[in-house]
Amino acid sequence: MGKGPLEQKLQFEKKNQDLVKLPKYAKVEKRPIPHAPVASPYAGASVPKIVYVSSSTPFMSAVKRIQKLLLQAEKRATANINLEDTRKNEKQKLAELANISSKREEVFVKATGRAIEKALNVGKWFEEKETEYSVRVKTGSVIVVDDVVEDEEKKEQEEQKRQRQEGQQSNPPSSESKLAAKKRKRQAAAAVNPDAELPESRTRWVKMVEVAVSLK
Repeated sequence: MGKGPLEQKLQFEKKNQDLVKLPKYAKVEKRPIPHAPVASPYAGASVPKIVYVSSSTPFMSAVKRIQKLLLQAEKRATANINLEDTRKNEKQKLAELANISSKREEVFVKATGRAIEKALNVGKWFEEKETEYSVRVKTGSVIVVDDVVEDEEKKEQEEQKRQRQEGQQSNPPSSESKLAAKKRKRQAAAAVNPDAELPESRTRWVKMVEVAVSLK
């Protein structure tokens, strides 16, 4: 799956090195990416409010969750301000409101891999309402762990195939063309060492975006 138009505008640091080539009888099973527990909308300002977006997350569902978190943040921020307080003049009241605006809570929309474009589109939805919301985007990477699983039946078949190829190499047919011989040698050179012990897991980096949304 290629990059979407919004993702193409972003720059990501390339962190992955060449991964060890696995034999045909081994496959990679991806583990879910661990996330911090989702905070309650009513948690204090010191607790980060994060909305995780996957490729299957309904678009407007994510938008409404963000709006709910921002609404609760606004209620917390204005809870101690009483605009009807006659003991304060207009200048004092405006100063308190300005102080709130300078300390707006942000809601962080996070996504990796194929979900990046959806998170960016969510951010764009808020960005288009520029009189109400502020939006900023940060790119990064997260490390993930994949399990390496062997298929014993396929492993045995590959071993038998390897033994046949080794036999052909020691007794190549006289009619074999030079081109076919070169191709066979290239395949043998590129093959995974059958005696090497496979790792139980391996790590890799995946692209991540964080879209921060706040009220103005």
